[in-house]
Amino acid sequence: MTSIKAEFYSGTQGQLFRLLRTPKQIKSHLLFIPPLFEQANKTRHHITRSANNAYHQGIASIIFDHFGTGDSEGELSQVNLALWQADILKQIKELKASSPQNIFLSIPLSASLLLSTQILNEVDAVMLQQAEFNGKSFVKQLKRLNVVAELNHAKSVSTEQATKTNDNSALLDIAGYQIPTSLLAELSEQCVAMIATSDTPCYWFEWQNSTQALSPNRFKQQQLFASKIKHLTVITSLDCKFWLASELQLAHDFLAQEQQLFIQLLNREDSYE
Repeated sequence: MTSIKAEFYSGTQGQLFRLLRTPKQIKSHLLFIPPLFEQANKTRHHITRSANNAYHQGIASIIFDHFGTGDSEGELSQVNLALWQADILKQIKELKASSPQNIFLSIPLSASLLLSTQILNEVDAVMLQQAEFNGKSFVKQLKRLNVVAELNHAKSVSTEQATKTNDNSALLDIAGYQIPTSLLAELSEQCVAMIATSDTPCYWFEWQNSTQALSPNRFKQQQLFASKIKHLTVITSLDCKFWLASELQLAHDFLAQEQQLFIQLLNREDSYE
């Protein structure tokens, strides 16, 4: 039986809800960085499966909600990019201070927009899943999805119309999320160019149809990231894009490949001892 503990952790600005899976013998640590907004809901079940798989390999894991989201403290209107990044760094540094074991990051989808050089250099390996480093494209897609939702509901209010909060900060209603326009502006500026060269090994899972080449946008992102990372391994998955499915689905091929990567990382760690 998996040992799971729910807790509220003191983040940079408030309490973060976390789920900890801790095996009796800890071989490594794994911190799951949740993707943004609706993607967090679409991937939660899959992250749970990955955490359970890691547990059975002796990897202690942490799943948390960003400040202002999920069951964590705060409101989304109080959030900025630096705060979310600071919460990630705080958890990594506390793990490093309390344990000699390696620390890995799991970063799905839009969570890649939170990756910084400092975060990258604080950990021993990073696992990216269908990474999104084009912040401008991500924010544009958010607004496009909201336009469709507005049209489907026959609303007359434009998605570009911002409302004002009591502290005069602008919010944009996107798919039910009241997102600060300042946060969207910060996310739209995120790109691979903001990451410096790093020695941290990275593993990029890319969902790619065997008969089709990568889109120009994704190919460019992957190539730019490869130019920054000295040790990048790209792993292709032909599995279902579970985060796009209308019903809960599991990408079994990805989970099997991820399990093999866990074993590989642990074996590499053992060889250094």
